[in-house]
Amino acid sequence: MRAHAFQPRTGSMPAILLQRALLCLLFLVSAASLRAEQTQISIKALDPQGTPQVGIRFSFDEVQSFPTGNTGVTKLQVPSLAGGQSIEIDLPSDLSEEWVLIDDTIHTPDGIAQGPAEVVVMRRADLRLLAGEARDAAARATLIDREQSVEARRQILIDFAAEYGLSQEQLAAAIEAFGKTKDPMDRGIAAYLAGEYEQARESLTLAVDAQEKDYLEALRYLGATQYAQGDYRAAVETFRKGVAIANEDVELLSWLANSLYETAEWAESENIQRNLLSQTLLEHGEDHPNVAIHLNDLAQLLQATNRLDEAETLMRQALAIDQDSFGNDHPDVARDLNNLAALLQATNRLGEAEPLMRQALIIDQASFGNDHPRIATHLSNLAQLLQATNRLNEAEPLMRQALAIDQGNFGNDHPRIATHLNNLALLLQTTNRLDEAESLMRQALAIDQDSFGNDHPRIAAHLNNLAHLLQATNQPDEAEPLMRQALAIDQDNFGNDHPNVAIRLNNLASLLLATNRLVEAEPLMRQAFAIDQNSFGNDHPRVATHLSNLAQLLQATNRFDEAEPLMRQALAIDQDSFGNDHPSVAIRLNNLALLLQDTNRLDEAEPLMRQALAIFQASLGKEHPNTLIVRESLEILLSDISETSLQD
Repeated sequence: MRAHAFQPRTGSMPAILLQRALLCLLFLVSAASLRAEQTQISIKALDPQGTPQVGIRFSFDEVQSFPTGNTGVTKLQVPSLAGGQSIEIDLPSDLSEEWVLIDDTIHTPDGIAQGPAEVVVMRRADLRLLAGEARDAAARATLIDREQSVEARRQILIDFAAEYGLSQEQLAAAIEAFGKTKDPMDRGIAAYLAGEYEQARESLTLAVDAQEKDYLEALRYLGATQYAQGDYRAAVETFRKGVAIANEDVELLSWLANSLYETAEWAESENIQRNLLSQTLLEHGEDHPNVAIHLNDLAQLLQATNRLDEAETLMRQALAIDQDSFGNDHPDVARDLNNLAALLQATNRLGEAEPLMRQALIIDQASFGNDHPRIATHLSNLAQLLQATNRLNEAEPLMRQALAIDQGNFGNDHPRIATHLNNLALLLQTTNRLDEAESLMRQALAIDQDSFGNDHPRIAAHLNNLAHLLQATNQPDEAEPLMRQALAIDQDNFGNDHPNVAIRLNNLASLLLATNRLVEAEPLMRQAFAIDQNSFGNDHPRVATHLSNLAQLLQATNRFDEAEPLMRQALAIDQDSFGNDHPSVAIRLNNLALLLQDTNRLDEAEPLMRQALAIFQASLGKEHPNTLIVRESLEILLSDISETSLQD
């Protein structure tokens, strides 16, 4: 057999092999290019205190790192990054239920980072502990500093976070990361910390309804959320459930006492406060700072229920304890001084109150610097005292400084800003800058509507203030629906028998009286009077206010015989509450003098009006609006007396 030589054709075997070789070459080049686009980046896991964390794995685009070692360092395969680029990494799902990744963005300003990129991780358990401590500290602070409790809640959280090593920015990132979970409890906690109370309430209600192992803690957070929303009646119900489980839990009892305070259930709140004080005395002795906290709590309740002498004694006792415990320059001492000053101001001892306020300001300036929120609080309080004594030119710059400090700390849309805007607006209203005042009031209202919704008690207060301004500028038709809206909000939040409802009823009645709808006004005044009698008893200054207002309505309808005993009763209450030289006493004296003038008992009216004028001049100054009004009334009265003498 002849052998045939093999003659390849064009495109024969060698050509095919060449093509395959080229394809392989192209494949190898592509793989090499792909590898060139990837790199390993070092990542170091630290806790907020800067301690390396072992066993942490990171992921990017479904690629996971090995666990971090003793130095907290691992490597993760990521794309090569040009300068200025960044990527966001994650924790694998099995770690994300135990850990929170706070700094999830890696930046490479100079290409591949030189040295490991540091990221902060925190155990969920530690963040829960931080959240619980801040929550319960807010409860302790509420009765001590009731006017600022809502605004201070955020600052309390920030201060606790700093103790854990978290900056404000890291705290915000931690809260956001903490909420990325299927667990309704943790979602609710994150929303509560972020101030998203409606979302928090929804998630926490799910956690409570599940009644799992964290049931008691879920009740704490749900109650705290309801409290922050101003739904105090719901908070009372929730905290009662918690206390039924843990009836010696100090924090739960404090929350319940605060909620009962807000719903004007004074007796039960006081009973809890006194029990907490007794328990703390037994546990720590009479000179412990915790005793000072409970003394302050109880003193605030006593002040609200007009037991001013007992309240002052407890406040001074708390101040002495904190001075002995911490020295004279501690922030807790500043807090005590501020509370005592507020009580002295309420009892018209303004000369005693002012140096205490200034001392508290100096202490906190030394402790926190000039731009801390506590400084804004002190400036605001001092400004309101100056306003009360008609030093408006001194008060206004302090109010504006307080506003600027909190704008720097919280931005323009925080509830603290709304408070400052409202206070400044009231001062501007006093100085007849009504357009500017109205603008600030509406701005404050909008801020709190965004923060709390439309049905929070703070909204009722803003609507009430705005309505007063509109009434003062002769816009009763616009004012009245705002007053009715404020009344409805407080009725929904507190029920029909709460002192806040009495305020709204009284204000609406005053507007109706001013617009000559006396028949509509009188039952509202009597209803407000009955509420505060039931809430505070017969001898409280608020009862005196209602008696005086009702008497003026009776006077306007020529029922002088009914009006006069009410006016004298109101005068006696305020004399017993404040002494004979308080501006409230001057108001009662002037009103009674005007009634006597209307019934032609001019000789009886004159000494009362002169006494009222003397009180206003001494306490508020000769140029205060109240002083000027009474001086004018006295001039008219003296003219009437002169004319009567000539006729005789």
